[in-house]
Amino acid sequence: MRFAIGAAAIAFFLTLTYRPFTNVSAFLLHRQDRWLLLAAAVLVVLSCVRLSERAFLPAVQRRTWLIVALAMLVATSAGHFLILSGYDLSRDEQMATFDATVFGQGHLVAPVPAFWRDHADVLNTLFFYPAQPRAAWISSYLPLNAALRALFGVIAAPWLVGPFMTALGAVALFGCVRRLWPDDREAGFVALVLYAGSAQVLFAGMTSYAMPGHLALDLCWLWLFLRRTTASDIAALAVGFVATGLHQPLMHPMFVAPFILLLLAERRWHRAALYIAGYAAIGLFWLWWPTWIGSLVQAQPLGPRPEGVDYLSRLITTLSERDPMGLPNMVANGLRFIAWQHLLLVPLLLVGARRYRSDPMIAALAGGMVITVLVMAILLPNQGHGFGYRYLHGLIGNAILLAVYGWKALGEQTGQWRTLLLRTTAAGALVVLPLQAVMAHQFYGVSAGISARLSAIDADYIVLGGKDAATAVDLVHNPPDLSARPVRLLRDELTRASVAAICASHPKVVLIGDRMIAPLGSYYAFGPTTADHFNARVAPHFVREGCRVSRVG
Repeated sequence: MRFAIGAAAIAFFLTLTYRPFTNVSAFLLHRQDRWLLLAAAVLVVLSCVRLSERAFLPAVQRRTWLIVALAMLVATSAGHFLILSGYDLSRDEQMATFDATVFGQGHLVAPVPAFWRDHADVLNTLFFYPAQPRAAWISSYLPLNAALRALFGVIAAPWLVGPFMTALGAVALFGCVRRLWPDDREAGFVALVLYAGSAQVLFAGMTSYAMPGHLALDLCWLWLFLRRTTASDIAALAVGFVATGLHQPLMHPMFVAPFILLLLAERRWHRAALYIAGYAAIGLFWLWWPTWIGSLVQAQPLGPRPEGVDYLSRLITTLSERDPMGLPNMVANGLRFIAWQHLLLVPLLLVGARRYRSDPMIAALAGGMVITVLVMAILLPNQGHGFGYRYLHGLIGNAILLAVYGWKALGEQTGQWRTLLLRTTAAGALVVLPLQAVMAHQFYGVSAGISARLSAIDADYIVLGGKDAATAVDLVHNPPDLSARPVRLLRDELTRASVAAICASHPKVVLIGDRMIAPLGSYYAFGPTTADHFNARVAPHFVREGCRVSRVG
């Protein structure tokens, strides 16, 4: 009870100085998380009234887990369209879809039409491999999340990857629970409730993010690791290769590192050597990958390599651009993580983690979470978009297993906690989850609606400014072959040369005004939209070069 009240109090206190227009994390704290934490505090207080010690938890068999996993697959599949409008909101999601399209066509990179090679930045190349000059394009993320989406596109549909990984994570979590507590009747039920009751798991599973894959593969890896056979260790390394190459190379190794240290502490030299050698090879491969792919997008592959291709230059750039709001960002991330989990996950997790000295497995599970938080606090404290705290998503399995350890440490209080678990689960499903669904729908629906209206405009090109409204830059996205009309252009990157090239064939160009993007401005309320002001400046240049210019909104 005190934890829930304290989290809500911290959230409201932080909003007194951490203004919503600071960044997206601050906005989400104001718009969503503080209210979710307040609702959670009220529900936990009500759930604590007259706790019974006679409640019991049902035993959970393999069939039950499979049914729940299937139900989560169906729910996240439906939610992708009904709640998130079938839309890729963030650049991370858009890049996964972009790359999957390229891979699905049998290519590693997509050639940029000759017309655009000198003007590609106007198409919005944020998070693409840099090129000077450019011959092709592909996102600068590692490829396997997109590759899985391309594979599912052949078999069924790309958007099924997230739901499938959510279901796979449930199955793998069951395997871990059975390995750790083979004779415990309640452990399976507690873990299942905490997993299925996690809004972060559910809503992230509706997206194109790599995070559902990280969670599922980390749990599969741990399931194999706990089998303690050479064959399962080799299989775990194969899973680790895929998990490391999903999105960013750091996420999975930070999960694995404490378990390798555990092997060393237990003097299991052969297993430790296998994993160390295996991850050294995996790491070298995925560190080499950007250098190779970066050369494929260059018009002159043997020329100087642009900054930002390899991970070393990216790391130097990241460390040189320290975020002055790092601490409040990380506090907001922690609060958002709490707000999008089952009401009892974090309190039980803390109970379990405090026993790290009594069980090396607890130390390993907690260690992965601590390492990830510390590293991301230095590298990228502002997570931006996402449900819960995205950079801990792959470690939600760790959190749940730690919570089960906490459950087993309750002792004489277990009877009352059974009642509390049942009540908070019902309260979360009936009150908090619908509230989160409404918030998620609003969050995605605003941009999805504007994007649909942009796609319906009869023009060759439409022009938007990345700063016309909060997150407006994410509306400027195009398919790899630029086949969709109208082509979306980023006004911020226009130059005299690009305008002259675009207008040479006298195309129809539409400048997107304030009225069209007003819903985005109203949702974020960061200040007035500025599209009309800047469109008035750029319109004469298009007209002068021969474009047929009109304005919408």
